Amino acid sequence: MLLSAPAFAAEPPVAAFEAQYRLKAAGFPFTVGATRSLTPAGDGTWKMEVLASNFIGEIRETSVFQWDGCLPLTRYYGYRRAGLGRVKTAELRIDGASGKATSERSKHEPYHYDSGGKATDDIALPLALQCMLLNGERAMTLAVADERGVETQRYQVEGEETVEIDGKDVTATKVRRVRDKDNGRQTWLWFAPEHGYTLVQLVQRNDDGRHVLTLETLP
Repeated sequence: MLLSAPAFAAEPPVAAFEAQYRLKAAGFPFTVGATRSLTPAGDGTWKMEVLASNFIGEIRETSVFQWDGCLPLTRYYGYRRAGLGRVKTAELRIDGASGKATSERSKHEPYHYDSGGKATDDIALPLALQCMLLNGERAMTLAVADERGVETQRYQVEGEETVEIDGKDVTATKVRRVRDKDNGRQTWLWFAPEHGYTLVQLVQRNDDGRHVLTLETLP
């Protein structure tokens, strides 16, 4: 990948970490362990990875990006799901100089589009929100790229709530994704201000039910 680096910060706004979460998905009677990790990837880039696995299989999502202020500018996004003898993959590459994006998915022809050069992705997005909350922002708008194109997403702080983490009550800032009123999907994220706005919980409500990702232990 060719990367341009105009004036990216030497020190990342969010420090490297590895954290364990548990995922409870609608329709499944058991929870799944998940790991979120942020590590330097060299050449001024960083790698954000989420890995969820159990005895059936695993899902791995990877983002390679450059920090531009609070924005993780995506250069690569990868998705791999393996289980029950099947493998599903998707990859997105964004050229840092031109902003041109190339998407490749299982059983699909490559797809090209213009990302605008200032897009992040779904896996790196919580890092952007974490950084913005650290800076005192309460209304946040981000361009988010995936295999199909770029979507403008808006988020709003709703207040403070208590989330139970490892048997302890933790005060968390609740953030809601602002969607059209006729959209049946809902997304909330909770970040702990006393712990550097670490993501402690994420809830996604779809037509198929409620999916909850919760931090196992605070750093």
